[in-house]
Amino acid sequence: MKFQAEDADRFLQSKDYIDTAIIPLVGINANQIKQTVSLGEFTILVAEELERQLKGRVFLFPSHTYLEVNDRKQEDILAYKQSLQEHFQHVVFITSDHNWKEHSEISESLFLLKPVPLEHLKVELKQKIIQDSVEQILNFLLQKWNPS
Repeated sequence: MKFQAEDADRFLQSKDYIDTAIIPLVGINANQIKQTVSLGEFTILVAEELERQLKGRVFLFPSHTYLEVNDRKQEDILAYKQSLQEHFQHVVFITSDHNWKEHSEISESLFLLKPVPLEHLKVELKQKIIQDSVEQILNFLLQKWNPS
């Protein structure tokens, strides 16, 4: 389900089954615009494909954009997570920005994608790379959904 009115209605009707919020984290850096856009595009495409495959189990929120990864931004992300936990059992952030690795307080809720520039790839290869990333996230989610 996506962040749109029609899906919000569906969520309210069947929220017992939709237990996972997905939030893409996308950094913005005007000094490295090409790299920033590439990382953000990849993160968003993977998140959208994940939502498509898990429709009815996950709710995809709009991308959370930020200028830099720092302690204050981590506090914002933790507050965002806390507010969503009232409605979702699992809150997962997806990003290609490996600067988040240093912020361990959100690490159990964070999936770091291995960034791949898709710009010059053929459509079939793009789809395969996105699918491979989705499968990695699915494994991450399965561990959350079925803890040992």
